[in-house]
Amino acid sequence: MHKDFESFCRRFKAAAAGKEDAENAVAAGIPLVQELLSSDLWWRDFIREVLAERTWFKQQPPTLWPNEITLYRSPDQSFLILAYIWESYSVDTIHDHGSWGIVGSYINKIREVKYLRLDDGAVAGHAELEATEEKVLKPGEITTVFPLDGGIHQMENTSGDIAVTINVYGRTVRRGYLQFFDRERSTVRRVYPPRTFKEVLMVRTLAAMGGAADILSEAMGNSLPDYVREEYCQALG
Repeated sequence: MHKDFESFCRRFKAAAAGKEDAENAVAAGIPLVQELLSSDLWWRDFIREVLAERTWFKQQPPTLWPNEITLYRSPDQSFLILAYIWESYSVDTIHDHGSWGIVGSYINKIREVKYLRLDDGAVAGHAELEATEEKVLKPGEITTVFPLDGGIHQMENTSGDIAVTINVYGRTVRRGYLQFFDRERSTVRRVYPPRTFKEVLMVRTLAAMGGAADILSEAMGNSLPDYVREEYCQALG
């Protein structure tokens, strides 16, 4: 680990310590993230180590985004540092977050659109969104997100070059999934990590086939996260 990045992790943990309020934690962290964005030495060192030693690839769990790079996980789970490498003209899905986050444009520009959710979430699978802010972040500039409906946004690389963002996220308040939104269809769906998603697909398959209550009931005897158990309950009707 490069000394500059190691120093950032140590100082960020100290700055965010004890700040349970998301806004205070974000305010304390922004200057440190901006400082990290001002140098590329640590980033070059990280890539050199990854490509030369190869062990990093075996340690990375599959994630929702193929362009996601895990840089650091705080041992106490108080924060997580990720990099996203955006191919030319790539755009992600409108999504929410399970925690607060500080997102910095690092290499080239990145476009962000923030959204406000207009409905109350009472109808499963339905969501009404309104775009509230659009901006293009230049290298060194920061945007922030907050948990759940406070962090609905979309990122896009509008150029023909590679872009990189550095994202620091706090302790999660909703574990296990994110929500992806389709503004045109006014829909929202849960999106699970790859391993969980395979289980959810099998549960939904049994629901579609019918006559599988015994299989589902037996499987529900296992220790399951609440969000997975909800899928079983829905399958049982």
